[in-house]
Formats: sequence, C-alpha cells, structure tokens
Amino acid sequence: MSFEYYVNKWIVTKKKLENETLRDDLWREKAKPVNDRLMANLLFGDFYARYCLLYQELDTCIDQMVQPQKRQTVKKLVDAAAIRLLEFNNILLDLDLSEYHYIDGTLVELKLVPYDVEILHPSLFHHRPIDIEDMWKKIQKGEKIFIPPPPEPEETVENLENIPKEVGSTGEGDKKEEAPPSNETKKKKRPKKIREEEKPQLNEEELEKLKQKELITEAVKLIQTAERGRQERLYFLTKWLIYKKAKEVREKLQQQQQQKIETKPENQSEIEELRKKENEAALKIQSAWRGFTVRRMIKHHEIKRRHLIGMYEPVWRSEEYKEIFNRNLEKRREYRDQRIREYVEAIDNEKSRVFRVIAPGLMEDIGDEIREWFALWYKEVRQFDEIPPEEKGGTILVVRAETMTPKEFIDEVERKRRQKVKAGGAKAQKEKERKEKEKLKKAEAEKKKKEIEQMKKIAAAKAAKKKKRKPGEYEYDYEDPVGRPLYLEGQQEHGDIWDLRNDFDNPLEKHYMDIITDKTLLDNQFECRRIVDNMMRVELDMLNEALDEDRVKYGLKKIKRKKRKAKKGKKKKKGKKDLTGNREIQDLFQELVDNEIIRTYPKVSLEDFHGDFSYNNWEFRNMDFDPPAQLLDVRQAVVMNCIIPLGVETMKRPKSVLILGPEKSGKHLLANAIFNATRSVVFDLSPERLAGKYEGGKGMKMLVHLIDKMTKLLAPSIIYFDAAEKPFYKKVPKEEKYLNPKRIGSKIKKIMKGIKITDRVLVLGVTNKPWSAQAKLKKVYERHILIPRTDYNSVYIYWRELLMRYPGVDRNFNVTALSKVTQNYPLPLLREALEYVLTPRRIIQLHFKPLVPEEIYEYFVDKEIQPITDKIWKKFQKWFNKTNLGKRKAKFNKWAKEKREALQRKAK
Repeated sequence: MSFEYYVNKWIVTKKKLENETLRDDLWREKAKPVNDRLMANLLFGDFYARYCLLYQELDTCIDQMVQPQKRQTVKKLVDAAAIRLLEFNNILLDLDLSEYHYIDGTLVELKLVPYDVEILHPSLFHHRPIDIEDMWKKIQKGEKIFIPPPPEPEETVENLENIPKEVGSTGEGDKKEEAPPSNETKKKKRPKKIREEEKPQLNEEELEKLKQKELITEAVKLIQTAERGRQERLYFLTKWLIYKKAKEVREKLQQQQQQKIETKPENQSEIEELRKKENEAALKIQSAWRGFTVRRMIKHHEIKRRHLIGMYEPVWRSEEYKEIFNRNLEKRREYRDQRIREYVEAIDNEKSRVFRVIAPGLMEDIGDEIREWFALWYKEVRQFDEIPPEEKGGTILVVRAETMTPKEFIDEVERKRRQKVKAGGAKAQKEKERKEKEKLKKAEAEKKKKEIEQMKKIAAAKAAKKKKRKPGEYEYDYEDPVGRPLYLEGQQEHGDIWDLRNDFDNPLEKHYMDIITDKTLLDNQFECRRIVDNMMRVELDMLNEALDEDRVKYGLKKIKRKKRKAKKGKKKKKGKKDLTGNREIQDLFQELVDNEIIRTYPKVSLEDFHGDFSYNNWEFRNMDFDPPAQLLDVRQAVVMNCIIPLGVETMKRPKSVLILGPEKSGKHLLANAIFNATRSVVFDLSPERLAGKYEGGKGMKMLVHLIDKMTKLLAPSIIYFDAAEKPFYKKVPKEEKYLNPKRIGSKIKKIMKGIKITDRVLVLGVTNKPWSAQAKLKKVYERHILIPRTDYNSVYIYWRELLMRYPGVDRNFNVTALSKVTQNYPLPLLREALEYVLTPRRIIQLHFKPLVPEEIYEYFVDKEIQPITDKIWKKFQKWFNKTNLGKRKAKFNKWAKEKREALQRKAK
C-alpha cells in the first residue's frame, strides 16, 4: 500500500479517535451510576467493541508510519487509546467476574461478529534502543555478541624450560646473533615430528569384549548381505514372472486374431448377427461413457456453483495475496527502521555540531551575563546575591527576573530593621519569625492530615459499601480515564507541530532537521547553563572571600551567608549496589544466553490457536448462569492481559499472568504467540533450565540481580516459568529432587517487587497441575487464565479444517457424528489420529474406499486414549475457585442459585 494510503488512513483514524473520546467524555459527564448488570453490559460492551475496532486501526497506523518524529506523537495517542480499552476490559471483568466477556447484544446493534472485535495482529512499536535491538537480532540468528578476551599467559619455570635454546649462547655466539642469517640457514627447516597417538592398553576382559563385538558385527553383515540378496532374487523373480505372463497373453491374442482372419462366416446371416452384436456393444459403451461425462460435468458445475457461493471447501486456497500483502508490510517496516536509524544518527551529529560550534560562544555569553549581575549587585548593595540552586533552575530564574532585585533586597533589609526595633531586639524578632514558621508548618501538616483522613474515609466508605453489597448487586461509579493526560499531551503536540505541516510535502518521510536543531539547541542551552552555573558558583565563592577580607581590613563585620545545601540524591542507598557494574551489557547478555536462560522461540501467531466462539453464553449470563467458555474466548483474554499492556510505555499493568489448563490444550502455543506478538526477550527460569547453574546463596543472588537488571535494559521482557507449579511444590517428587525446583520460588516475589509501572516486564507461568503447588502460586500470579475443554463447535471446525485438506475425502463426510464422539479430546490428539489413519496407502485408496468416521474413532479405542474427563476438569475448577476472582464468582453463583430456587418456590 502506498504512502498516500497511510497518510489518509491516519487522518481518518485520528478523527475517529477524537469523536470516540468526545462521546466518552459527554457520556461520563451526563450519565448516572449504573446498577443493572444487563444495562452495564450493553453500555460498557458498546465502548469496549468500539475501542477494539479503533485500536486495530490505530495499531495499523503506528506500525506502518515511517516518519520517526511523528511516530513519537502518534504513539502517545495510541497508548491513551490502549489504556482506555484496558480500563473497559477491567470494568467488564468486575461486571462478569470472568476474564471472558460476551457482548452479543452490542455486536448485534453494531452489525458485527465476534471475529471483528478480536485483536489478532497487534503490531506494537517498542522503543528499544537500536544497539540492543541489533544484539537481540544477532542472538536470534545464533551469533555471539561478546567473546571474552583470552587470559594472559603466566611465565612459569615450565614455560621457560620449553623455550628452544638459541644458537650461540656463549660470548662468541652473541656476536653471531648480531650478524644476519645466511640464505642457507633460512632454507634449512627442522622436520616436523609426527607424534604417534599412544594406544590404550587393554586387559583380557576388554579384549574379549572387543572380539565379541567384532564377531557380532561380522554376523550382522553376513545376515544383511544374505537378506539383501534374497530380496533382490525375489524382486527379479516377480518381474520375470510378470514379463512371462504378459508375453503369453500377447501370443494368445495374436493367435486368436489370426484364427478370426482365417475363419470366414459360412453365410450372410451370421455376418449380420455379428454386426448387430457389435453395434449393440458400441451403443452400450457410448451410452455409459456419455452418461459418465454428463454426470461428471454436472458434478463439476455443482462444485463450481458451491465454490462461488462459499458452500464448497476447496483442498487448497491460494494465499498469494496474503504473502504479497505481508511482504509489502515487511518492506515498509524495513524502510521505517532505516529512517529511525537515520534520525538517531542525525540527532548525534547535530548534538556534536552544536556543542562544537555554538556551545563555546554560548557559555561565554552566559558567563558575561552572570558577571554583569554580580557587578550590578556590588554596585548597588556592596555584596553579592546567591545563585539559585540547580534543582530550582539556577540562573534561569535570574534571566526570568524571578529572583530578588537589589532594590527589593534593600527594602527587605530596611523592613526587617524596623521590625527588630519594634520587637525590642534581634532575639525577639528571630523568636517571632520562628513561631510564624512553626505555625505555617503546623497548618500545612494539618491540611495534609485532613486530606489523607478524608481519602481514607472515602476509601473506607467504598469498602464498607462493597461489603454490604450482596454478591448479585452491582454499582459502577464513574472515574476519570487514567490515559486522559497522555491523550491531551499528544493532541496538543500534534496540533502545535504536525497540523502545521503537510505530510505530502515529505513523500520520502525523512526527519525534519529544524525540529532536531531546535530541540538540540534548547537542551544544549540548559546543559551549558548548568556547566557555567557550577563555574560561577566557584567564582562567587572567591569574590565573597575577597569581599570579606576587604571588610575586615576596613574594620567592618563579615556578611553572614546561608550555607549552601549539599545536592540531594548523591548518597547511595544501602542495598542498591550493582554487582555487575564493571561488566558490559554484551557480556551479561551473552552469559545469560550461554546458560540458556535467555532463549529464542519458534514463530507462532494467535491464529494458530484454533477453535470457535460461544454464541449462547450471553443469554445464559443474562439469566445469572455461569456457562463454560470456549476456546477462541481465550485469545482475546491473552491479548488484553499479556500483549497490549507490554506495548504501552507507562501504565499500571498486571505484573504476572498464569495460563493453566489440561495437557495439550495449547498453553505453550499461547506462550510462544505472546513472545512473538510482543517481540520480547524471554528469560526462561524453569527449574530444568536452572539445574546446576547459579547454585548457592551467592549464585542465586547474582541470578536475581541479572534478571532484575537485564529485563529492564532489554524491555519488553518476559520472565517465563514452564511448569509453574514446580517452584511451589507441596512435596518435591523423588525423580525431580536433583533439580532443586523450590530454590527459585522464594525469589519470584523479590523479582516482582522490582517491577515498576514504567518497566515493560511480565512474569508468565504455564501449568497443567496447579493443585500440586502451595497456596503461594495463587498469590504470586495476579491474573489466571483457565483454558476450557474442547467443545462441539471447536472440534467440528477443526475436523473440517483437517479433513478437507485431502482431495479424496468426501465433502459430505459425516463430521457431526465424529465431532460428537471426540468432544473433550485435545485438538493435537485429533490431528495425531488423522495422521495415523491417513497413511499414503490409505490416501490412494480414498477414491474407491471412502473414509468413514468409525475408522478414525477406532484409533482412540485401540490406543485407549481418554478425553479430558469431568473428574480432571473438576480439579481445575476447584483450584480456580480458590483464586480471588474465582471466590467472587463462586459467591455470585451461590446467590444466583438461591435466587432461582426462590423464584421456583414462588411459582409453585
């Protein structure tokens, strides 16, 4: 797609964002608190669906926008929309008490289907530094980014002895060393000695074993040669018999033809009878052939008609248009990355140019300006004012006239003198000032205390109101969006800079040099002023010392000055020591890669997670039932909890997510899809990976330090735990004791405490036996996504997708019956069963021996493969009901059940 397309798309999308934000603001101002659950679902579901559609368009714009400076502004607007979308997701979570949301009423009103609001291709732009991105790409290719320097050889006695003695070690030889070597000596080379490998000496037992092995190998070779010869003889014999039989058949045919020619019919009636039979035979063949061709043509037309109206599932679908589209997207991304590199290089060049050309003259001008200020004060007051501290702005306050002028200083001194006279002395004046300061401090402290108490009262009132509220009651109080300031900042920046520029004037989408220069000059001015301020403070101290000496010389008192406070934040906090401060990032990165803690991952997308949506859960939820989710509901929950939060720069995101479900339910596929969608660096801390590495207290301390440091430097990062129950085992199995899986479990909380809202880091766990872990597992992970069992819809769609790939399979194959009997089986098992049944020989036989459902189901019976039974599924539900969200849902289900029973009693 062209440059013009994306420019116009951004204009349209920005207008949609403004309209949606305005609609959101107007509704929030006029609306009243919502108490009805159904009304709340329709209301917030509408916003949720609209923001899902809007986010997909914004995401496409930010992904394909090449101009690097405009991207920074657009990213703020995209982040604001993403934060608002996640807020609506959290509102629906509190409303439905579930990670899976059903908004069918809204979708019907907007004339949409669930696939329309599903975010499958989030192309978030991550602000990872270019050098770190290059390192990660090298690691993904299998290259090394850091090679440690070889250790310097130590001079030992053995090394000295091994040095060959030079010719002429005596006094005479010293003279010979000075002379250059002759050509003869140059040509002579010491012959290389080939060192023979010493053969290990074997004892009698080992020799006997070797002889036995040789005998066995010889016997095997003999058997193999004999078997190969037998097979070749059999092959030749069968071929010869076929040839002989064919030859006999040919000879018989020739003899019969010869006999027909020789024998002539006796009379005319026999000739006519023969001709009649031949005609009848020809008519039968012709009618059979014409019927076959007509039926084939009708079938072909029917298939073509069904194909046109979308009722025929072809064996192969051309994906050429998808490949072309993806190639164009990748080309534009490469072009975008090239422009970003050029932009970063231009910033560095401009900084060095400004610092080299403009900074010296600017620093001199600032110094002259400050010295002139010194001279003005000395001329009018005979002393010097203090330079404001760096935290408040330094001499910028002097330029802005925000400091005291000499005249104001004189008036202030005179005012204080008069107050002292009235108060009866200096001591009384100081006491009075002290009391006033104390009063002001007390007033401020009381004001803060009242504000805190008021906030506590409001929070306590809300908590008490929630406690009093019954499980079935619902109430939502409107709050201001968290991303509102970010949206306003982005809008203002877009209006000040980009609304004044025409994108079509820059078709190559290069950076604007004037914006870089203006920003660099401003930063350079602040930096130069900071440097000059520090120099001027030293000069001011020298001037004050000289002034004090002159005053003492003429019999005057020294001027009392306030002591300059030390800069805050200089003292290092205890416990914040950097254990790897003397090592490069490449070295740490390579160490984690070599220890297989940082690892690559296969290319997988969310589309590879198959299944179907639920189309009746909305009605069940409106009747206060708790229907089971379906497979495709999981994809949106993963996007909302794991993928979109990692794409936003600063927000309160879930720090940890646990994906749990039965075996082969797609947990690892979803984890790999999250890695690919977020383009994260994966830190795998599974017990199998850590076995034998970073052992002991010091080793574990170093590991935690490396994880805490590198996850933030390489963000977005994901700390991954496969078999997340192992670090929290109730009892470690004997076969896993060598792994020592529980040693990392106590450190997970510490790792999570170091994750701030500005850090794009996620702790992701995957488990299929959560009940074997302690209760800590529920507390460590904030969000829990339970993958449901396979349902009829999902199994039906998956069987159709698998079977219709084979041209020999009947398009009217009874998938319904097969789906009914294979419900609750994991999808990978269905694929294994079909691959086992449809061998190459069986595929050839499909044309004359059609495939039947019983043939596939026999695989599950013969192999005794069990589905995910109710007993296993109840274990997962029981564990999930003990989580915070599960407890709330269990209370609601209990209340809803009592309500239904009460209604039934009334009806009777």
